[in-house]
Amino acid sequence: MSLPSYQEATAGTDWLLLVAPFCDFDDYRSLCLVSRRFRQIFAPRLWNDLLCSVRRIGLDPGDDLTWWFDFVFNKLDRVGRATRDLVQALDARHFAKDAFDFSSDQNERRLTSSLQRALTLLPHVNTILLDGHADIDHAVLLGTQSLAALGLNNLRILSIKDCSCQLPNVFFNTPHLQKLIYLDMSNLPGSLISLLQSDLLPALRILKVRGRELDDSALCFLMRRFGPQLWSLDVGSNKISDDAVQIFKDWGLPASQLRTSDHFQVEGKIVTQSWGTADYGHFLCIQESDLSGSFCHPERYFVDAPAYTSHANMAPQEYQVHRLDGNQAVRRDSADAVKEAMSEEHQSRLGTDDYLFSTGITHLRLSYNRLSAHGIQKLLRISNGCIEDLTCDAMPLLPNVGTYRKAWPPKSNLDGILGAAHLFRPVFSSNLRVLRIHHSLVTNIPSLQMVGLSSLARLFLSETAILRRVERAYPQTFTPDMNPRLLSLTLTCLPRRSSGPLISRLLQFLKLLAIQERGIQEALLSASTRRSPGVLQGLRHLRLEFEPDSMEEGFSTSEDLDPEELMNSGEKVFSFFEDERMESWSRSRARQMLHSKRVAVHSPAAVDNQASGSDRDNPEFVTYDADWSGDRFSIPVWAGPNDPDAPEVLKDYRRLVLERHVRDGVGPASPAQILAGAPSRSFIFHVAWSAAVMPSDLRPPTRSELAGMSDVLDELKTYRLNGRANYMQHKELAQMAGRHVSLGETHFFWTGRLEVSTEATLPLAQSSQYWR
Repeated sequence: MSLPSYQEATAGTDWLLLVAPFCDFDDYRSLCLVSRRFRQIFAPRLWNDLLCSVRRIGLDPGDDLTWWFDFVFNKLDRVGRATRDLVQALDARHFAKDAFDFSSDQNERRLTSSLQRALTLLPHVNTILLDGHADIDHAVLLGTQSLAALGLNNLRILSIKDCSCQLPNVFFNTPHLQKLIYLDMSNLPGSLISLLQSDLLPALRILKVRGRELDDSALCFLMRRFGPQLWSLDVGSNKISDDAVQIFKDWGLPASQLRTSDHFQVEGKIVTQSWGTADYGHFLCIQESDLSGSFCHPERYFVDAPAYTSHANMAPQEYQVHRLDGNQAVRRDSADAVKEAMSEEHQSRLGTDDYLFSTGITHLRLSYNRLSAHGIQKLLRISNGCIEDLTCDAMPLLPNVGTYRKAWPPKSNLDGILGAAHLFRPVFSSNLRVLRIHHSLVTNIPSLQMVGLSSLARLFLSETAILRRVERAYPQTFTPDMNPRLLSLTLTCLPRRSSGPLISRLLQFLKLLAIQERGIQEALLSASTRRSPGVLQGLRHLRLEFEPDSMEEGFSTSEDLDPEELMNSGEKVFSFFEDERMESWSRSRARQMLHSKRVAVHSPAAVDNQASGSDRDNPEFVTYDADWSGDRFSIPVWAGPNDPDAPEVLKDYRRLVLERHVRDGVGPASPAQILAGAPSRSFIFHVAWSAAVMPSDLRPPTRSELAGMSDVLDELKTYRLNGRANYMQHKELAQMAGRHVSLGETHFFWTGRLEVSTEATLPLAQSSQYWR
C-alpha cells in the first residue's frame, strides 16, 4: 500500500483515518477496545468482510463448516444489531473449500439454509461471492421465494461462477437483484435467457459470462439487450469469431470519437478514407509528424491538458467519453476491486458513482475464443480509441478457415498477433491503460501448433524457422515509448524454454523500460514548477505468464518419432537469406519506391484516380473491387515484389496472392509492412501477408538443438539480480554525493513491478511471485 499523498496528509483529515489502513489486522480487535472513537474506525474494518476476517484471524480451512454452522445457528442472532450492520460482504470464494463432506444432500441443504439465515440477520450485505460452490442452490438462496425472509436491499455484487446449479429463467426477476452492478455467472450450465428479459438489472455495469458457449448470434442478443449500459464485458472461453467485432461496434462500444489532430506533433494523426471493407472497416492510416514515428518527441511523457466544455458547470463525462489525460485512476473490474469500491470502510479513489457511470464498453475480455488477431486489430481500429482495458490471452493469427491453409503444412496453426504494434499507440488507442495479450506483440514469436511435433520442437521452430520470416515481414514490435500512457502490460503464453531469441527480446524490453523510466525522470525534473504540465507514470507493471516447462517431456522432436530415425537425424532446419542480403534488398527496394507509382489514401478521389491509372497495369499490383456502404470502388493492391532477389517471405506473399488467390483482408499497409518493403501508402492483402510467415515445410529440429535450449526464467532472474546489484551500487554512490540516483543508463535496472507466473493460464487463476 502506498503512503498517503501530500494532499491527504495536509488536508486536516482525522489522523486516525489516515493511519488506519497501515495498522495490522491482528491489532484491530485490541484497537476497538481503546475507545468509542477507535471502535468507530476499526470495527467496520474488522467486520466488513466477515469470512475473510475469520480466515485472517486464524481459522483453519478444515474447520470452516464447523465454525460457520455454529456461528450462524447459535451465535449470530446474539451479536448486536449495530455490529451486524457492519457486515457488507460474504466472500466464500476461499471458504469451506477443503471440507470433504459437501457432497451429501443434508450438508448441501444445510449450507444453503445457513446462508439464508445469515442474510436475514445481515441486512447491509452488498456483496455475495460464491465462486465454485456447487453445493449451494442459488435459486433457493436468492430466488423470489426467499424475498420475504431476506433483507437484501443493497446487493451490488454477485458472483456465482464455476457452480453446477442451472439458474431458472425467472432468477433475475427477483427485486433484490435489480441494483446489481457486478455479475459473474461464468461456467454455469444452461443458457443466458434469464438475462435477456427487458427492464431487468438496470444498474448492471460489469458482466462476466466466460465459458457459456456464446456464439456470434447469442452475443448479438446479449449486446442488444444491454448495449452501452455495460462498461465491462468478459466473454472469454466462448465461440465468438471475427464477425463479433462489428457487433461490439454497433451495440456496445462508445460512440465518441477520441481521435483528433490535437496531438499530431507528439503522436501523429489518423487519416480516414470514405472507403473500406466489411473485414477491415474504414481504411485508416497514420500520418506521422517529424518525430511521432520515432517515438522521441520531448513532450511524449506529458499528460494531456485539462478538457474544457462549452458549459462551465458541465464536466465532459456527463455527455460523452473523453480522452483520458493519462494519469487518471483506472477503473478496475475485478470482484476484489469492486468490492473495495462498494465498501464504506475503504477510502477508495473510485466509489459507487464511478462504477455506475457508463457510456459504453471500455473494458473487454476476449481470451480463448475463435477471434483471430485480424479481428483484434479491427476492434482497435473501429473502437475510436475508447478501450481502456483489453484482454486477449491467445488468439489464432488468422481465421481458421481460408484458402491460405492449403499453403501451410497440414494440421498446423499459429497463435499470436504480429505487425500490430501501431494499433496500441495513442494515435489509435489513446485511452488504453491496461493490456493483457499474447507475448508476440513484444517478441514477434508466434506460438506454433502442429500435430506430430513435441512441445519443445514447436518452440524451437517458432523462434528459428518461423521467427526469421516474421522478422522480415513485420520488422516492428511494440516498445514502451510507443505508448507511455500504458500503465500495465501482461504478456501471456510465454514458453519456459528458448534457444536464445525469446530471452534476448524479453531482456531488451526490460532495458527499454529502464530507458523509459529515465526519460520520465528527466521530464519530472524539467517540469518541476507549479505551472509545468503533469508527467505520465509510464509502464509500471509488467506481468509475464509462462506455460508449463516443455523440457519435462524430454528432448523428443516428435510425438510419434521412431527412435532410430531420431538418432540418425542431423539435418539443419532451414537455410535463409543472409542478413546482409536482406538489408541490401531493402535499401534497393526503398530507392525503387521513390520512383514508383503509389496508392494515395488521403481522399476518396485519390483512390479512384490511382485505381484508374497505370498502377492497374503494374505487374506488382492487382485490382481489387468491392462495395462500401452501397458504393462500388476499385483500388490497386500491392501483390509483392516482382524481384528474384526479394526475401522469401515476400515472394511467398506474392505467390499466395497471384497463384492461390488469397485476397482477403484488404487494407492500407501498416508501418511494419512499409519497413519490410511494401510501398508507402499502398494497400495490402493482409491475410496473405500474415499467412506468408509460415514456411511451407517444417522439418523437426535435431536432439542436440533441443538440448541447447535454456530456461527463460533462469536468464531473467540472473539479469534482474545483476541489474539490482548494479543499481544499488549506483544508489549508494548517489546518496554519498547527496543526489538522487539516475535511472536507466548505466545500470538499466527497471524499478517497476515485474510479476512472474508459472501456473497454467487455464482456468484464469494464477499464483504469482514478484521480482522487485
